[in-house]
Amino acid sequence: QRGKKKQQRYQDAEEKDDKGDTEILFYFGFSHSVNYIMCTSEKAKRRGIEAVQAIPSDRLLVESDVHATEDVILGTAGAAAYAAHARVESLQDVAETSTRNGLRFISSLSS
Repeated sequence: QRGKKKQQRYQDAEEKDDKGDTEILFYFGFSHSVNYIMCTSEKAKRRGIEAVQAIPSDRLLVESDVHATEDVILGTAGAAAYAAHARVESLQDVAETSTRNGLRFISSLSS
């Protein structure tokens, strides 16, 4: 129920954004290592999944959250798989959506 209320707030903000009243600047990034591996209790894992589910698709980012360059691809793939599992979406859909969001975010930095 809590996740549905949060999602409704984000949708309300999006409606304002479509009308030009508000500019939304927030994106939400999730990583497999922080959002799943470090959550040791079932309650924490459930809350992590609920958080991923509450984020509107156009604000979702995945991140590797690793420090070694050679681990970035596997870390990012793990984050995308985690988000896909949590959202009950295909890995391809989450990868495409988060890539599009990431590119939109990066391009907004130069505006």
